Amino acid sequence: MRSAAERAVHAVGAWTLRRSALGLLAAAAFFWFSLQPSLLPRTWVLQAVLSGVLTAIGYGLGVLVELVGRAVVRRVRVERAVEPRGRRARLWLPATAAVLVVLTYGRSVERQAWTYERLGIEEPAWPVLGVPLVTVVVLVVIIGVALLLRRLRDVLARRGRRVLGPVVASVVATALVAVAAVAALNTWAYQRTLDGLNSSMSLADTVLTPFDPDPPRTPYATSGTGSDVAWDGLGDQGRTFLGRRPSAEAITEVTGEPALEPIRLYVGRGTADTVAERVTVLLEEMDRTDAWTRRVIVMNVPTGTGWMNEQLFVPLEYLHDGDSAVVGIQYSHLPSPVAYVMEQDAAIVTARAMIEAVRARVDAGAETARPLIVVTGESLGAYGGQGAFTDLDAMTTQVDRALWVGTPAFTQLRRTAERERVRGSRQVAPVLGDGSTIRFANRVSDLDGATPRVTYLQNADDPIVWWEPSLAWDEPDWMRERRDPAVSPYLRWWPTGTFFALALDMAVGNDFDEGNGHLYGTQPLDAWLAMLPQSRWDGARVEALRERLRGVR
Repeated sequence: MRSAAERAVHAVGAWTLRRSALGLLAAAAFFWFSLQPSLLPRTWVLQAVLSGVLTAIGYGLGVLVELVGRAVVRRVRVERAVEPRGRRARLWLPATAAVLVVLTYGRSVERQAWTYERLGIEEPAWPVLGVPLVTVVVLVVIIGVALLLRRLRDVLARRGRRVLGPVVASVVATALVAVAAVAALNTWAYQRTLDGLNSSMSLADTVLTPFDPDPPRTPYATSGTGSDVAWDGLGDQGRTFLGRRPSAEAITEVTGEPALEPIRLYVGRGTADTVAERVTVLLEEMDRTDAWTRRVIVMNVPTGTGWMNEQLFVPLEYLHDGDSAVVGIQYSHLPSPVAYVMEQDAAIVTARAMIEAVRARVDAGAETARPLIVVTGESLGAYGGQGAFTDLDAMTTQVDRALWVGTPAFTQLRRTAERERVRGSRQVAPVLGDGSTIRFANRVSDLDGATPRVTYLQNADDPIVWWEPSLAWDEPDWMRERRDPAVSPYLRWWPTGTFFALALDMAVGNDFDEGNGHLYGTQPLDAWLAMLPQSRWDGARVEALRERLRGVR
């Protein structure tokens, strides 16, 4: 009689024999790759989810290759010469893969320690069995769904053979199941999730809560004294932006110079129904506050939720002693990734309408009183802002200065800059011409000695900057070229795997200190000092402003 251990080994062997040997080998390879370092460290739970998804993908690809191979073998009638025979022969391949995974597991985890050490954070204690166990759970769920769909396809194919024949019935059944699965996923998961987000975020934008700031009591802000714009139509982020406007006294406290009350204007989606109407409201607010007479007009393109990152424009309010007007128009109330999926054109359309309208009014004014025209944006705001210009030359001529922070990879003008970069310069820091007009900076030191008109701040380990769909099938230049010191030397490109790894990195992009991931902190201050040098701002004054900005979000 067999012992319990022998029965367990026999059961595992029998289960393995029923699986695709090549599929198991590919699954092991993809599991191993899922443990490799990415741009940012991840929790062990996220690691396990990534491992489960990639292991399932690896198994599926292995099964597909094996099925195609067997079809070819049967076609040329050489299956006896290549088909493994015997239990041991069919077990050695997956057994070898399993042994290799066990032997390399510890080393793979150790390689991720480099990233934790670089960031100066404590490496989490990954449960030795935690990642594999959760990986198995995720894998079982995915394979279970796949087997259920396969079972349904087989049932449909058998019933259709009498009428359509075996080949046509199989193709039709596969197509029907695929369409039904995609439709169900879209209806019950994707669309309901989007609708839920849309409903909840819309409600948060239009319903005032006790946590909202009070309307401003100044004529220099939207919904303030003399403004006809309703406070509840500005959205949560718009109300926050207006409620944080620094006073002239706060500016003087840092600069030591007399200051004006800075102007802040914002138009929410709830203020008007169309983009044209929102632009009209903004222009009316700029007329009301006489924003055209200010020394600098800053057009900030917000992120998907309407968030105006104050790090991008507060420095200008201080550097110009409050003689400024910061304006913005909300184009969505959804988080940027969702807004890009549902309303990707809205960011560009709104930014273009705002920039063109403001520029036209400035050009129509007196030449001697012309303010400095500045445009800025972060993340999806950078995508929308750059989309307002037809090309790089238009951007450098239609506005006086532009600052883009964490520009997504799918932004057309950034792509153009990468294609037209000076030969020998890297994708992570492309050089255009002599680098005096447009400057890409991975860190503040990259701006030393430069006075560009346009600055791109993009951390080398910012997953939002480097994630793109083509990562699934093509290795990008920045991984082939000399690595930036912020990128792990152990990072390797892998078909499909890198795509999912960087996608998960985006979920933790803001979880680290300033200058890492998607968190740029006070770096925009240094960019503005490079683009608009201030002779009266010495090191002590700059550091006092930087300290004031550290808590700003």
